[in-house]
Amino acid sequence: MSYANEQEPDYYELFDVERDAPSIAIRRSYRRLMQQAGNHPDLGGDTRTAALINRAYAVLKDPEQRRLYDARLDILSRIAMGIDAEPERQPAPEPTDPRSTCLFCERPHDGILDDMAEPGCGSCSSPLRVVDRTRLDPDDNRAVRRLGRKLNVHVFAHWEQVKGAAARTVDISPHGLQLTTRMELRPGQRIRVTGQVLDAVGLVTHCARRNEGWRNLTVAGVSFLTLRILRPVGAFVSQTV
Repeated sequence: MSYANEQEPDYYELFDVERDAPSIAIRRSYRRLMQQAGNHPDLGGDTRTAALINRAYAVLKDPEQRRLYDARLDILSRIAMGIDAEPERQPAPEPTDPRSTCLFCERPHDGILDDMAEPGCGSCSSPLRVVDRTRLDPDDNRAVRRLGRKLNVHVFAHWEQVKGAAARTVDISPHGLQLTTRMELRPGQRIRVTGQVLDAVGLVTHCARRNEGWRNLTVAGVSFLTLRILRPVGAFVSQTV
């Protein structure tokens, strides 16, 4: 079996299980595909086919990724039937008071003073300073614009996530950014974006999926909620002429 030159198949069809199959059935099918069917590279299988099977298993064994994948299949099914597939906009999360609560982990904090260097949340280290769209600090405004457009960053969907998903910004402004990542995201989701030059908590305002070869990428717009600009040596252009 080889899917190297085909469009990526339905993961459930690949595993020969129904969409409501329990996790144990998916695990058994995964083992059968990798071992009994000889797809594992150590057994002479094709590496790209093995990568596809591993990628499908990573999605179907994780409840949250599986839920998002099922939603995507529903949209594709509606498109195939000619039904309007415009996704229903998700309501924004209930407002959290950033003066006393971290916007990412939602743990209480002691607050920050305007004239203090921001220490970050004591629980998850996320930035606490809220982005005020009507009164952006001029220094931060200039700093963000000097970051450039394409940055390697990591995306965290929840504060207990140990390792962030790799992402790359497409564009960035003092108010937010656009990025691409292999992580599934959804409108209304609150995420954290970290990199060498910025640390932000933002709200996913819109997203879409696109294919680049065998990779499925999410293209998402993120509106900053809280932001910390990091200033390593050489990161910004001097204002001195």
